Amino acid sequence: MELKMQTSLLLIIGTITALAGWMFIYPGDGDGSSGAADNAAALMENPDTARVGMLMGFGGMAAVFAGLLNVSRKMASGGGAGAPYANISGLFAVVLFVLCLFMLGIEWGAAEASSDAIGVDLMQISAASETTFMTSCGLLLLLLGVGIILEKNYHIVIGGFAVISGLAFLSGFAGDSLEVAGFVAWIAMNLVSLAIGIQTLRSKN
Repeated sequence: MELKMQTSLLLIIGTITALAGWMFIYPGDGDGSSGAADNAAALMENPDTARVGMLMGFGGMAAVFAGLLNVSRKMASGGGAGAPYANISGLFAVVLFVLCLFMLGIEWGAAEASSDAIGVDLMQISAASETTFMTSCGLLLLLLGVGIILEKNYHIVIGGFAVISGLAFLSGFAGDSLEVAGFVAWIAMNLVSLAIGIQTLRSKN
């Protein structure tokens, strides 16, 4: 399989799989509006459904970050105007890939917890990981977006959306704006991933 095809499939299929898993299958709450106890109860009540949703959600996200890592590495190796930014964004893609696998293990354990207390404790760890997730996502997309704008290897609108998504993730720490900023960032990130995947698939090199 060519690297171009691999990158496209990771971004397109990963995005669609993650969205389907989180929105339609995962029984917990992924937007942060419910507490750890409520999420733990939902996962423990429907463990089989929860496991499928987790695999699709976290697995799809891991695929997306693997695809973005490919994009960053190609830009960095090209030595163009966006290479310095893409080089650092690739590091955050690795962090996020590993974090997805870590959070999958934590929430899988919560779904199979032998007591409510253990389930809640594990979901609190998962919730605490969101700080690292949002920071890393924000920096990844911001740097990648700037790199795309400077490099002009993708449509400039894609770079602009990546910057907007990155800033939205980072601004999510400003108190009450967390939920709104997180939603905007999530939608923009999905659009960026799909757009990069489609343009990569259609490109000649």
